Amino acid sequence: MAFSVNTNANAMAALRSLSSTQNTLSDIQNQIQSGLKVGGATDDPSTFVISQGMRGDIGALKAVQEGLNFGSATVSMALSGATAISDQLTDLQTKVTQALNEGLDTAVLQTEADEMIAQITTIVGSTEFNSINLIDNGATTADLNVLTGLGGATVTLTAVDATVAGLGLTALDLAGVHSEMTLDNTAVFAAADTVTIAYGTETHIFEFLDENGGTPASSVDEANGTFVHVVTIDSNASTGEHVGDLAAVMRDSGLSVDIAEDGTISVFAAGVATTATSTLAAGTITATDNVGGAATTVLDAAKTAIGTILTTLGTFSNRLESQADFTQTLSDTLEEGLGILVDANLAEVSAKLQSEQTKEQLGIQSLSIANAASQSILGLFR
Repeated sequence: MAFSVNTNANAMAALRSLSSTQNTLSDIQNQIQSGLKVGGATDDPSTFVISQGMRGDIGALKAVQEGLNFGSATVSMALSGATAISDQLTDLQTKVTQALNEGLDTAVLQTEADEMIAQITTIVGSTEFNSINLIDNGATTADLNVLTGLGGATVTLTAVDATVAGLGLTALDLAGVHSEMTLDNTAVFAAADTVTIAYGTETHIFEFLDENGGTPASSVDEANGTFVHVVTIDSNASTGEHVGDLAAVMRDSGLSVDIAEDGTISVFAAGVATTATSTLAAGTITATDNVGGAATTVLDAAKTAIGTILTTLGTFSNRLESQADFTQTLSDTLEEGLGILVDANLAEVSAKLQSEQTKEQLGIQSLSIANAASQSILGLFR
């Protein structure tokens, strides 16, 4: 080896080795502090880009999870209200049954029943979560839309009608006449056909119009108790769908309506006599008045309606709960995958730290020896 005071190759080699060791130690220290083996683009560009995308997905899934939790809370509120209404109907059934017994004061029972019905209205008005009322489809904000995934897919729960009118309880009379109009299942519906129901001082005309709309031919005279209700029908729809359309409009008018499994429509009015006519090309419409049992029929229809509402809300609640569980599983899986990509193995890092610290000490010693070599040149000139 040549002796030179200008160039110390051994010292340069020792310095390079020491610098490399110290750089490795710095990386190890960063891994220990952050717990990450890939903390930035300089560590591993491709892995860092993938991890950033995964972090974005995890954040988005958390937002979806929050939306699902909000939706579940909203439906839970609606379920509580609907359950309370069902309980009111159970208590109301007791009053209706008592009214059928002779010797009891029907007027007192009617007052109690009216209070129960008023309580249903109070329950419906109070069953609101963050301005959303799922059991009052006439509310300003009724329907519930819930985001279910990263692709923007949503599920919607259309508000149900658990109001007194929706349940057909607006004219519950414990002692009055039970009027029933029945439209059999042979009915055929066409545009301009009408079904007319007269009860008490009111006449309600249900006129069919096709999907193109138009103006009803029937005359409205609300001052004298004549009301016209438009039933829009799709010419390509089935008779069963037309039956459902008619029943929905009848309920909106305040009537209590029941659809049998065979498609027969029964309309009830309590406290008044009823007549019914139609211009349908096919189908028989009849009206009968019966004393007693009116409230029982109306209440049975209301209980059926609230049962359907509870089923709808319960099913949707279960769906949201299932989706929330699935979303949490997806989020956990992404978290695990992200950890595999970027988390440091601290046991391995600890072992490497000890090795690199030993190398650093040896490098310092080697550099010290290399620097001392230049001092030996002076001995040549003594």
